[in-house]
Amino acid sequence: MKLLAGICGGFPRPKELDDALDALEAGKISRETFVEIAERFLREVIRLQENSGMDVLTSGLLTWRDPLEPFAAGLSGIELGGLSRFFDTSLYYRRPIIAGKITWNKPIVLKEVQELEKHTSRLIKAVVPGPYTFLKLSENLFYESADLLVDDLIEALKSEINMLGKVADFIQVDEPSLVDSELSRIDRLRGIDIVNELLTKVNIPEEKLIIATYFDLDIEKYSLLLDLRAGLHLDLTSKPYSAKEALSEYGYEGKLLSLGVIDSRSVYPVDPREIVYRISKLLDKISADTLIFSTSSWLNYIPYHEAVRKLDALGRVLAEAEVRFG
Repeated sequence: MKLLAGICGGFPRPKELDDALDALEAGKISRETFVEIAERFLREVIRLQENSGMDVLTSGLLTWRDPLEPFAAGLSGIELGGLSRFFDTSLYYRRPIIAGKITWNKPIVLKEVQELEKHTSRLIKAVVPGPYTFLKLSENLFYESADLLVDDLIEALKSEINMLGKVADFIQVDEPSLVDSELSRIDRLRGIDIVNELLTKVNIPEEKLIIATYFDLDIEKYSLLLDLRAGLHLDLTSKPYSAKEALSEYGYEGKLLSLGVIDSRSVYPVDPREIVYRISKLLDKISADTLIFSTSSWLNYIPYHEAVRKLDALGRVLAEAEVRFG
């Protein structure tokens, strides 16, 4: 089993970049000036990840206002609505309003992934919102049915993912709605069908795709996730007992598994040795070719300096695991 480490998705913006993004949107600085500032902090986040021992790097998604915003703004037929709370977190997102036919006209996040590739020789991961979560967090004012909306949304995401697949080593499709406790089993099954429909249409090998769920996991939800035709990211920290019970019951036999072992919403210190000890009790249930140690979700819920500490802890988890399991 190949052991790797990398954060789940986003990294908190430092204040200077946050101020620059506000200034850009207010028309106080040029796009060129903002790009220079953003690229400087991209290089900084790359350096932080590399120095902490990460094998799989993201761009930090530093210019994303929220997990949906680049796609809500980049796809035709969608307008940005008011602020809504992102599940039970402190993060808010602009609700996508479906006001016309959803179409993909040009790459949305390809350029930032190409910039990441330019500045590192390590494995890189691109992140996109999943179709089911996008559907559940949007408001439809155009389509006569959710099925018609989903068809066009899948076509749009397929086009973006196929472009990203030419650059990225892994593509993460964020689907926290699949484990949302407020959904019924029927809704969850429908969500898995929607995600699998996307997976059958992209030209990306299964071992390069990660369906990322976070915030909640239990036996019933996990048993359904195993029907997804891709690798999985599982949050082991939000409900640790339930997550451990799920993996102990069903195990994992896919090619690629990402385990969220570092709590991305807490600033409390962690003991990497204790984390690896707990994981060791699950390893006989896991037969993945590649196991990625990761944060439970994006790191945007904590301050920048605390996120740096989480990177260091994640690197020490990998080092400890390589000694123990290598």
